[in-house]
Amino acid sequence: MVDNNKDAVSIAASICTTSASDMPQNLANHLYENGAFMIFLDVPQTTEFGIDYKSWHVGPKFLGLKMIPPGVHFIFFSVKTAPRIGFFHHFKEKEILLRKWDSAREDMVIEPCSADEIEKVRSNLKSMDDGLAPYPFETYLSWFSLSNYITEKTVERLRPENQCSRITGQAELITLETEMMEKEGVSVHGHPSSCVDRDHPLRIRFVDEDGLPIMKIRDGFQIRFTELPLCSVAVSIKAEKPLDRSWQLHKILADLNGEWFEFLGELQFAFVCFLMGQVYEGFEQWKRLIHLLCSCTKELIEYKELYMALISVLHFQLKECPEDFFVDIVSRDNFLTTTLSKLFGNIHDCESADAALKERARKFKNSLTKRFKWNFDVQEE
Repeated sequence: MVDNNKDAVSIAASICTTSASDMPQNLANHLYENGAFMIFLDVPQTTEFGIDYKSWHVGPKFLGLKMIPPGVHFIFFSVKTAPRIGFFHHFKEKEILLRKWDSAREDMVIEPCSADEIEKVRSNLKSMDDGLAPYPFETYLSWFSLSNYITEKTVERLRPENQCSRITGQAELITLETEMMEKEGVSVHGHPSSCVDRDHPLRIRFVDEDGLPIMKIRDGFQIRFTELPLCSVAVSIKAEKPLDRSWQLHKILADLNGEWFEFLGELQFAFVCFLMGQVYEGFEQWKRLIHLLCSCTKELIEYKELYMALISVLHFQLKECPEDFFVDIVSRDNFLTTTLSKLFGNIHDCESADAALKERARKFKNSLTKRFKWNFDVQEE
């Protein structure tokens, strides 16, 4: 089991269910002295700014956040009607993370800072205190329940490779020819693709069969989600039973050195990208991983801990979703009832499955039926 917040500050934060203004003064002092800070300068007024489960519209005095518990957090912001932009960061005890708003680019930027400059900021924290919002401890337990498997390693493995590791719901799309133009030294037919002159009156364009520009996500802006291994054997869509995809899960876990908790970290990472980051690709990856986990039978025995933990992870994630959230608006099929039916059936039918896993699956199934009125006993046609 992974516990990436085993330190005094996080333990103090985890037992706190009130806002910073309502907590005991000695606890508040401890969190201030040992927690992390995010300094975010020159942010326009009324900008939406948030961390984890809480967001605000900033005022004229806003300078950032204080008392951030060590561990992984998701910071996000949005100016006016612009798409939300966010990033994951693993905060260390007493860390100071410095960011600045660039009004010309209308984006957050990182300015190189020496250790001396960071210490200068640290020495001025008291004078900046009125502009630093305290971390919203009243929502910390909810955040922890959605992120307890996301580690610093998870963030480094999955984050986009742009400067600020920015994650946004509006993909940074460019045309294929624009990408070519931006690469120095790239030539087509002996001259730069961007050259338009008397000798080269036409610019090279790449279009699809409908004549539309071929678009792609700009390098460095893709979330580096795990790609599921492709099956090398053709499987008939009319097969009597669904394909056991244990080999796919086994391959992914092998690539992760058997660290099943890192796999669950990606599941949580994807869900947070969708829920807080408003990134639809996060939802799609979350569904892909859920479908994979629910389509395995052999791994139920070898990775009992994975499936025990999976049920807990899903329990907290589904608490955030309304009843009709997973219903396809066209077919009216519910993705989760169909997918989880496979999981519950596989666990029930596996004679070698651990008794504790069977019991946890039974209770989870009953709780979903009670809350959402989902029927998991209807057989797929």
